[in-house]
Amino acid sequence: MKNRLSTSKQSEQVEIKQQNVIAVMPQVTNQTIVNVAKSPVKSAIVNNNKKITKKFSNLKWPLQIGVLTLALSLLFSVISEIILSGAGIIIAIFLILILMIVSIMFDMLGVAAAACLEEPLLAMAAKKIVGAREAIALVKNADKVSSFSSDVIGDICGILSGAAGAALALNIINSIGGDIVIGTIVSSIIAAFMVLGKALCKGFAFENSETIVLFAGKIISFFRGMFKAIFKKK
Repeated sequence: MKNRLSTSKQSEQVEIKQQNVIAVMPQVTNQTIVNVAKSPVKSAIVNNNKKITKKFSNLKWPLQIGVLTLALSLLFSVISEIILSGAGIIIAIFLILILMIVSIMFDMLGVAAAACLEEPLLAMAAKKIVGAREAIALVKNADKVSSFSSDVIGDICGILSGAAGAALALNIINSIGGDIVIGTIVSSIIAAFMVLGKALCKGFAFENSETIVLFAGKIISFFRGMFKAIFKKK
């Protein structure tokens, strides 16, 4: 009898424990199992879509900058050919100086945009200083600004200055005589001054990045306001 009572008590205790465990555990339904099974698949699909979108977004900017470089190269090449055709030595030198200055200025902008901090510009934008918002946009897109300024404009100006240097050398040979060595000397002088100007101005751009970026923002703001005024009149 004692053994039977003890076994019955033990069985009752086991049933009570099982009931407590069932009450504490969340009810697992078929829908929960399906959701759990689907969740890794959904996350994998979402991650795959994000990777594909990121790849296309990474290719978008290089394609845009390539097309823009092609268009600007064609435009500037045509303009330089028109200016240099039949031009004298003074005009060729003047064109070379303009190309060098433009290349150096855009290189400074690319360096300044990468070095500039955003906080001072935010304070200026809060005070509604002209060009501050545009300057903030330049700093936020510093990689694109640097690529456009240094790679696109800088390379185009370098190529065109070389072509202008060749035209200048040809004019010198036709005017005072000489041989092909003059072309090499002229090209070397242009390259040396271009590198020297960029090297000197990069340090200036690092030290005065905020001023340079704000100045560029003011120029962008001016042209934006001018275009808005033109379109409003129409």
